[in-house]
Amino acid sequence: VYKRQYQRRVHGATTEGQNAELALFQRRQEDAEQILLQAGLIYRAIRMHIRLFNFEKALQLAIQYKTHIDTVLAFRQKYLKDFHKEETSENFLKPEIRQVEVDWDKINQKIAHEQQAEAERGSAKQ
Repeated sequence: VYKRQYQRRVHGATTEGQNAELALFQRRQEDAEQILLQAGLIYRAIRMHIRLFNFEKALQLAIQYKTHIDTVLAFRQKYLKDFHKEETSENFLKPEIRQVEVDWDKINQKIAHEQQAEAERGSAKQ
């Protein structure tokens, strides 16, 4: 199952994206993050942490790079709702974070834009 998921994620990705997915598959999460960040694939690094349910690190990167904070919050809220949990993380309870608007339409547009940009970047290198 995991191998198939890995193959789907790698297909069509940039070389850096492929290398990061391979590192992640080999349980080298920090290496995968560094590969993505050095390549400028910030959204991809944030999304990797969301996929791993490492929301704290995803939020940290989103704040550091001033991008996709709403995306992290949206996926965190969805996770909490799906598992019938309440927010307990101090980082997500901060007033400046709670003020961020979560609009799934805007988030989906930003994600589509990021995916298209990465696909164009990958095809430009080939």
